[in-house]
This record gives sequence, structure tokens and C-alpha cells, in this order.
Amino acid sequence: MKAPFLNRKSKGFTLIELLVVIAIILTLAGISMIVVNGVMEKSRVTTARSDCNGLQTAIENYMMDNGRPPVAWTGREMSRKARKDGQYYLTTALDDDSRIMSILTNHMDRGDEDRKLNPKKTAYFNTTTTDVEGAPGLFFESRGRVSLIDPWESPYHIVLNANPDDRSPRVQVGSRMVTKNVAVYSVGKDKQGSTEDGHINNQEFTDDNVTSW
Repeated sequence: MKAPFLNRKSKGFTLIELLVVIAIILTLAGISMIVVNGVMEKSRVTTARSDCNGLQTAIENYMMDNGRPPVAWTGREMSRKARKDGQYYLTTALDDDSRIMSILTNHMDRGDEDRKLNPKKTAYFNTTTTDVEGAPGLFFESRGRVSLIDPWESPYHIVLNANPDDRSPRVQVGSRMVTKNVAVYSVGKDKQGSTEDGHINNQEFTDDNVTSW
């Protein structure tokens, strides 16, 4: 008795067919990773823009309430810090001597001088916090120090008009004139747009910079 005829299709996949299937799976996985990375990058940009806008608003509100910039400098230091262009340049890094983030979050030492920096004890700024120094978010260190790091692990940059004029507000960031007394920006994913010491620049912005204006 002859053995029953077996259809070739019932023998399963050939090696070539398996390789084709694997190639398709890898291609789809690669496309998925590109899509996921794109979504995550958009989320980082959204977070950075929210922080920039929130920080600008917090500074403006502080200045409205207190009649001065949110910095720990004395009058003489403020005069010295204002460069020839009449602007203050600050960052949200932990070691920035302006201590702007400590003041805006009302997280300071308890000395009399510190209390004068935020007499109303108002928390002007708040966002996502982190327990890791240098990680994205708001980091509260001991001794009243605070930092704010962007989603790409760089501090935000702030330009303040040293002589604010509400009727014609403006600050210059690089080659750009911003019609506000406060401007905040993130250097973005490529970390371009600031000087080597981390302060504001005269360099051109790159396309991935995130700004408050």
C-alpha cells in the first residue's frame, strides 16, 4: 500500500521563509522603536516648554510682588552682575550663586537674610521633583539649595532685564530680541546654545532649543 501523498505546505516553513519572517519582525520592531523614541522626545519637549513657561511666570510674579529680581545678590553685586548689555544671566543649576530656584520655591536656610528674599514665603514655582541630583526635574538639596534640570539633563537658562520697563519690555538672547523682561530656555537634546561655563551666550540657537517665548 502506497504512503499517502503529503502536500508540501504541510511540511512547515523552509529556512528561507523563516529568514523572511524574522526580517519582517525585526523591521517592524525597528519601526516601533523609532515611533516610541519620537513619542518620548515629544514628551520631553512638552515638559521643557512647560518648565520654561512656568519659570518665566514665576519670576514675573515674584518681581511684581517684591519689586526686585529673585536673586540672592546684594545691591552692589547686582550692579556688578549686570553686564554691559544691562541683563542678568542665570541658570537653574545647583551651584548658581543667584540661588534663584531656592527663592522661587521658598526652600531656603532659616537665617534672617534668607527670609528677606521671600518675605511672603510664597512658592512661586513647582514642577515634577526628583531625589537624584543632576536628574531631570526639581531637586531639593540640604542647606536650602535647589536645582531644576531639563529632560536632557542640562540646567535651564534665564535672561533678566536688569532695568525692567513694563512699557517696552525686552531682553536679547543671542541674536534674538525677545519682547519680555524675562526669557527662559533649554538647550535641548543637542545641548547647543550656551557657553562652556554653562551661562548665556551670543551663539545662535539650534532647532531643538525650547523657549518660553
